[in-house]
Amino acid sequence: MNLFKSSYGETLLSNRLIAVFFLLIITIGGGVRTLDSIKKYVNAGVDKVILGSAAIKNKEFLKEACEKFKNKIALGLDAKEGNLSVSGWKENLSIKTIDFLKEVNSFGVSRIIYTDINKDGMKTSPNFDDTIKIAELSNCPVVISGGVSSINDIKKAKDLNNKKIEGIIIGKAIYDGDIKLDELAKEINA
Repeated sequence: MNLFKSSYGETLLSNRLIAVFFLLIITIGGGVRTLDSIKKYVNAGVDKVILGSAAIKNKEFLKEACEKFKNKIALGLDAKEGNLSVSGWKENLSIKTIDFLKEVNSFGVSRIIYTDINKDGMKTSPNFDDTIKIAELSNCPVVISGGVSSINDIKKAKDLNNKKIEGIIIGKAIYDGDIKLDELAKEINA
């Protein structure tokens, strides 16, 4: 929701309005490339700031962000066939996701959002196998992203009973009506 934009295109005021009026926990990401941007979001009431391309291209930036904003930095790892992709998935790197995670695992990231690009938006079920591998290696919780097709994927994620897997992102399956919100609420509370 983008109610008001700053001169940098950031949704600072709208985030504060949402946080204050609706008491939501907000996580925001996309295009965050500076410590100053992170500070603005955190000061506006954002709970977690997701770093992706900038953090992958500059591990020192990720490390400094984690040190300055303890428990506020989430790391978005977008992968295609095991390798990281950046810049809106336009640039595929020859860096293995697992290898990158090993290098930054001690930085203090609060959570990882792992997206299999080949699955995202396809509604063919998430890449549970690779997500489990990421979770086993990670020092923080992992969120599954990409490919949710039905309530059965939510059930499967719950049935993994993996304490390191914190959640699952659902997008197109809700938008297309394949998952109804009342059905999802029942499954979450089951």
